[in-house]
Amino acid sequence: MEPALEAILNVLLESERAGVVALDGLARKAENDDLKRLLTTSCEDESATVRELENLIQTAGGIPSQRVGPFAAKIAGAGQLSQQLQLLIHGEEWVARKIEEALSLAMIAGPVRDYLQKMARRHRFEVEWGRAELIRLMSALE
Repeated sequence: MEPALEAILNVLLESERAGVVALDGLARKAENDDLKRLLTTSCEDESATVRELENLIQTAGGIPSQRVGPFAAKIAGAGQLSQQLQLLIHGEEWVARKIEEALSLAMIAGPVRDYLQKMARRHRFEVEWGRAELIRLMSALE
């Protein structure tokens, strides 16, 4: 595996781990059942992505990072739940851009590129769906 690709895959891995920590913390704080369910489901999805990225990096001959990205701490320090949720959306957008960067480094064909394309589609959907769902839920909380 090329070092630049391995590095960006590890950034994604660390970011997904941070997402798991952040989503778990937000789900614990959420009092609205719909919001709690949304956050819990998203946390489970992020956990699956962590395992998949670890496996992908190893299978491609790389070494998966063991770190957790700094995003979880940023979310925790962002203030009220609504502010934390807004930051969460921005974090998903950032990850989507990083996936696009990783795709530009991946080979034309192969399992890494295939996985990144799947991950990119999922994140684009999550950004749009998540934004709409959070707006709906936050309006219900007001």
